[in-house]
Amino acid sequence: MVLKVEFGNELEQQFRELAMRRYGFSKGSIKKASEEAISIWIKQQNPSLPKVKDPFTLIEGILSRVRGKYTAVQLQHEAAKLWIK
Repeated sequence: MVLKVEFGNELEQQFRELAMRRYGFSKGSIKKASEEAISIWIKQQNPSLPKVKDPFTLIEGILSRVRGKYTAVQLQHEAAKLWIK
């Protein structure tokens, strides 16, 4: 999978330097450091959230109260508001 991320110059420079110090100056050091950083960030987020097998079912349940009252675009905006909470 490819994930494109844009950083400020200073942050990028610091990240590259630390990644290469830790994993070496060879190909793949940035990838390893990125995977480690993202894994740590994910673990630091609310670990008590239950795992969801089918997120679409979850969305349908959340939006069941608004079915038939809004257009598809309005439902998308409503879904975004609910997920942000």
